[in-house]
Amino acid sequence: MDRYLMISSDGHAGLQPQHYRDYVDARYHDAFDAALAEQIAVTDDNARKFFVKDFNERWRQGIEQKLTGAWDSDQRLEVIDADGVVGEVLFPDGITEMNAPPFGAGLGLKPWGVEPELQWAGARAHNRWLADFCSLAPERRIGIAIVPALYDVDAAVEETHRAHQAGMRGILIPALWGDYPAYHHPRYEPLWAACQDLGMVVHTHSGPTPDYEDLPGMMGIYLTEFVFWAARPLWVLIFGGVFERFPRLKFAVTEVSEFHLPAMLELMEIRASKKHTSGKLGNFREHLSMEPSEYFARNCWIGASLLDPLGISRRHQIGVGNMMWGTDYPHPEGLWPNTAARLQDFKGLPPSELEPLFGLNAVECYGLDLDALLPIAKRIGPPRSLFGTAEA
Repeated sequence: MDRYLMISSDGHAGLQPQHYRDYVDARYHDAFDAALAEQIAVTDDNARKFFVKDFNERWRQGIEQKLTGAWDSDQRLEVIDADGVVGEVLFPDGITEMNAPPFGAGLGLKPWGVEPELQWAGARAHNRWLADFCSLAPERRIGIAIVPALYDVDAAVEETHRAHQAGMRGILIPALWGDYPAYHHPRYEPLWAACQDLGMVVHTHSGPTPDYEDLPGMMGIYLTEFVFWAARPLWVLIFGGVFERFPRLKFAVTEVSEFHLPAMLELMEIRASKKHTSGKLGNFREHLSMEPSEYFARNCWIGASLLDPLGISRRHQIGVGNMMWGTDYPHPEGLWPNTAARLQDFKGLPPSELEPLFGLNAVECYGLDLDALLPIAKRIGPPRSLFGTAEA
């Protein structure tokens, strides 16, 4: 084939806030009506707090209609066709289009300042809508269900089964667990077993952090730490032995500025080694049969949206087979609407690396139907000649 198969590992979709009401269980309608104005106000305040409101308003000028692809199926297909993207992994949305799910059930999923029952109601509402949205182009949409697993693991297992039956390919769990047990605790094992058996990929995504006071330096703190919090479950699952007990469990962490990951992987390797400096801490490795890097290579993927030359340069240290390219549509920090120009960053890389990075790793991770995707790639995928590379 003379074109590449492009699958975005990071796309965002969600209804405008008022329209989620149709997907919320009727018994929560009064709570939804009472909370709607506050949700919109809080989202607007966050846009101000994170200095994106003015930037976002300028960026949106002239592309307002295309941004409705955040919830409009036909518009979305036009956008990704023009980008050469065959399929997308779909997470909830948030500040950019003011369309986060209700009751704090968006990307943040913070386990404080919310009512667990209502956060679950918001998650289920989004999952119902997303199932409908994905059904309009099932071969091209990889739905990720929101699962606030911290509060009720039985409910998390039930929602994971429901999402799988609806055609979704994975779940999004809270990156922060607050006062709840961390993810190597035995209480979560029924969820890991269900995800392993169903082939549902477990995800965290950048964004959630502890709450910061709005003081000088807040943004620098946030920008330094958000990658830590999203990636933190990774080493909890590795050192906690979750991948040892569930060897077919798949875990993906998305949009974490992947250039820093080689240092993190090296740190885990050093801590797992039998060095004098860690000897006094006892044998905390006897429940593991492999090195941390081996669990990472076997069980983990990086949704490397916003992949830039620095991240590309570290692909071998991370593992070419563990990275998945993405556009982050419809966020202004993403590649769109300049995707074609940003693809020039990959010029000169060999096809044996571009093929997995652009699409085949996602096919493996999510168990996608390659036969259904290739005809679309032949129609819209970027020509291989754009990258000026060939292999004998």
